[in-house]
Amino acid sequence: MSIKMQGSWLVRVKSRNAVFAQEFQIQGAVIGNGTYAGNISTPEIFVTGSNWSITILNNPGPGFIPSEMQIKFPVSGGGFYSFDIESNDAGNDADFNDLVLTCRTPIDADDYLIYGHIGYYSGICFNPCARRYIVIDTLSSLREALKNPSLKELISTYYPKRIDDLKARVNFVALNPQPLPPGPDPFTTMLIPVNDNMAIPPKQQVLVRSKADSMKVGNSKDGSSLAFNRLLASETLPFASQSASNISISDQVRISAASIADKFRLYCETGSLPSAILNVAEYDRSSAELAGGSYTGDGSREILGQIVSDRNGNYIFRFRMSGAQVADEITTDTAAGEDSNIQVAPDIMLQLLCHGSSIPAYETAPDWNINHLQRIDVCVPKEKSCLIPMPCNGQHIIQGIGNIVLGPPSASGERIGSNNFLNSSGIITAFGSGAPAARCAAWYSTLQLRGCLSNSAVKYYRIWHKPNSIFASFTQFTQQFSLPHFVGPNVVDAFVFDTSRNAYLNVENDPGGNWLIAFRNIKARIDTTAPGIGNGSHVFKIQGLDASLNPVGIEESVVLYIDNNPVQSDINTEITMEGVGTLGECALFTLPEGNEAPGMTVKFRATHNVAGTTGFMNSYGLSMLKGAHGFAFTPAAAAANFPAPPFLDNVDNSGRFYVHGDNLNCNTFFRGTTNEITADSDHYYATTLRPASGGWLEPGQKFCAFGISLSYSLRLTNGEGMYPTLTTSTVLIGIQRP
Repeated sequence: MSIKMQGSWLVRVKSRNAVFAQEFQIQGAVIGNGTYAGNISTPEIFVTGSNWSITILNNPGPGFIPSEMQIKFPVSGGGFYSFDIESNDAGNDADFNDLVLTCRTPIDADDYLIYGHIGYYSGICFNPCARRYIVIDTLSSLREALKNPSLKELISTYYPKRIDDLKARVNFVALNPQPLPPGPDPFTTMLIPVNDNMAIPPKQQVLVRSKADSMKVGNSKDGSSLAFNRLLASETLPFASQSASNISISDQVRISAASIADKFRLYCETGSLPSAILNVAEYDRSSAELAGGSYTGDGSREILGQIVSDRNGNYIFRFRMSGAQVADEITTDTAAGEDSNIQVAPDIMLQLLCHGSSIPAYETAPDWNINHLQRIDVCVPKEKSCLIPMPCNGQHIIQGIGNIVLGPPSASGERIGSNNFLNSSGIITAFGSGAPAARCAAWYSTLQLRGCLSNSAVKYYRIWHKPNSIFASFTQFTQQFSLPHFVGPNVVDAFVFDTSRNAYLNVENDPGGNWLIAFRNIKARIDTTAPGIGNGSHVFKIQGLDASLNPVGIEESVVLYIDNNPVQSDINTEITMEGVGTLGECALFTLPEGNEAPGMTVKFRATHNVAGTTGFMNSYGLSMLKGAHGFAFTPAAAAANFPAPPFLDNVDNSGRFYVHGDNLNCNTFFRGTTNEITADSDHYYATTLRPASGGWLEPGQKFCAFGISLSYSLRLTNGEGMYPTLTTSTVLIGIQRP
């Protein structure tokens, strides 16, 4: 899995200890994108962008594949934050030293860097990541806490309404109005201080001393420098106008409650959450909280970005809070060239997302008044951690299209698994066993959607689809299809979509139907040409329902790029022979005196998606028959004029063949003859044909008929076959001797 990055960083190879070839890729950046050799000699790379990624790859023989990756926590020194990315290649060892990268960035007064570990916990205990507070974040832990008199007194003091209305489970998280994945109903976290009486710490300001600085960025094309606001020192200053959130309670009760909470921690089961997806949000306190009340979760939230943890559950995230700063020039204690600013220390919370869902399954309480470099560990109740067995015994739902295996969902929309790569737009590159060898291909024709809904609660399911755009809304997908089952000794097909229930029957949980086991994972057959789908990037979502057709919180989405656009293709019947001229339909050319192999200029076109700007052409070219047999000829060479962005990974190409570049960052501008630099406004490209050897006619041959044909193939797949190849009608000509 790639490591997600934010802002400006310098990336270099720290060490290499591997037999296999190594490289790393930078994607999604504004500056620094590319593939770099995994060697110590590779120069340090300057990369910048709001959200980009690093992927380390190794080549065990057939080609480069992603390595396992893990991060080390950041450290500060010499005016920089830095951390390592370690990797393990496809070799037999597992030492994570095959290729190690170091990332460093100047310590900027306007930036914050948070890091930590994401894990789960279970058992009769309170959240083990909290020490200053007793954190109650599930209904079951609240009920257990109320059994102890000291804890009950604390809870009753800080959250009296929660005691009065347990059944209603008050204070649902306002940003989660929809049902969550399996687990209890939403429950707003309760914070109970154990070290003092402050329910919420007072808001803080930070007096920051900084100095304008810059550094050269070695791989910048124009040799420019990176300017930044170097942090020199910071000092915490409480807001004088804000009253502390202070609720009086006896020391004896507080000490007793803290002792019980410590004992609870002894019974915690904990573990890591690798590849966990979390939103990072900045929390603004509600009016009640600012007035001195306990944490309610009713304040506003601003999403700053998203975290994906590594294989160990560790993460690093960088963000900038320029909108929360109040610049205030200080005239004292400021050296020449330095600035002092007063910044508001942000309060940060994290929201866990289950794969395939945009609805947070869990939200932490805020970490108040964080520092510029802050460790924030996250402990998620196991029942909200996405680890509870989901629809297919812990596996994801949508598992393949045809014979192409799809990896689990990710926050970006990409699915990577079994050496197959589905990018965030739904374009597929497949290297996996049994899959058609698609390279940056679109989907077409009829797609068999394979998945798993073996959860006993799912009796029916619905499928929804929409264009992959932020303002599009879902439409129910109701295309009927059938699956085989036994009726007595016979195997017959039966429809799966139940029109009376307006839903598909989950045949996995219908053993009485005697459905053939090998076909139970087919969840739909999608006719991509059906009305309402159309060409382009589409989201398909499957939603599990119980016997009463109520959603059970089990759903997952996949993005598929569909293209059934036509190809405009034909050969112009007007053909020109050197020394003879231009003749039309059924042309009969007489060889000019003394020239056995005059050039013959043919105009043809093969352009995918004429009305658009994208296309999935794979190859195109002319072929020729002489009599009843093939005839070798050579077309004139000409470089294609590939449109921006830089096309086909900077590979020189004549325009007749697609050259595969990146598995995820696919270029969709190769449409056919329209890319040829000499193509006319109607997409016709003229090429001059000559015999590969000899002349058009054999010695002593007076006449022969020739057929000129155009064929092309498209980068399209239905998951089972690939690259449909089509041939246009043949143009016939005759050539004779004088």
